[in-house]
Amino acid sequence: MRRHLSALEERGYAVIEDALPPAQLERLTRAVDRVWETRCRERGALHELSFLGHDRAFLELLDQPLVLSLVSATLGWNVYVYHCHLDVHPPLRGEPEQRWRWHQDGGRQNVDVESPRPRLSVKAAYFLTDVATPEHGALWVLPGSHHDDRLARPSDGALRPPGAEPVLVRAGSAVLFDRRVWHARGDNTSLSTRKALFYAYTYRWIRLRDELSLESDIVESLDPLRRQLVGYGESATDYWMPGENLPLRALHARGARP
Repeated sequence: MRRHLSALEERGYAVIEDALPPAQLERLTRAVDRVWETRCRERGALHELSFLGHDRAFLELLDQPLVLSLVSATLGWNVYVYHCHLDVHPPLRGEPEQRWRWHQDGGRQNVDVESPRPRLSVKAAYFLTDVATPEHGALWVLPGSHHDDRLARPSDGALRPPGAEPVLVRAGSAVLFDRRVWHARGDNTSLSTRKALFYAYTYRWIRLRDELSLESDIVESLDPLRRQLVGYGESATDYWMPGENLPLRALHARGARP
């Protein structure tokens, strides 16, 4: 875990290979395909927010042990998933759009908060398909840029800043990145479809980015840790001054890891 934390601190992101065992990877891929078929019958690109309630397989990633250990080592134990999206990108038809996609996550946090801006959240991206080349719709990052509140566009009109790198991973890998690192999605000009799941963790006293739309019976069926991670609280005060029994806090108090 130490090398992943070092990478997150120094480069703004860390690659966790083999985060998903084969059986779980297959289960998640089937779940994504069902959502894709339901939401996009022509099998075009899909960007689905608040997808956790679409299949119980997606709830398993809330507390993926190594990823949650890294999240809690970075942000502490008073955290939850405030934003998530499911992305499917088939091979691009036609020419790629010439568009500047570089951004930091956080929306108004990048406007309302004074500079230098704090971390506030981290995002875990689980890749369900190989991203073997930049042409497979790779996540592009600018290593070390999480300390820079602004990113200037190249004067020559290039769509990638100097030093940008594609994150190339095998299916089953996770990428954990600081919300402040400048990043962009590349176009998928390969012959295969890219499928990925994104879970963003922040402090429980920060509001939801998306309504998770979980039915009450699903929430009630979750264990205490997962209930915390989907935003459940005993009261408004609990988000700001949680008690000793907050699940992730209790794990830390026992010296355990999720």
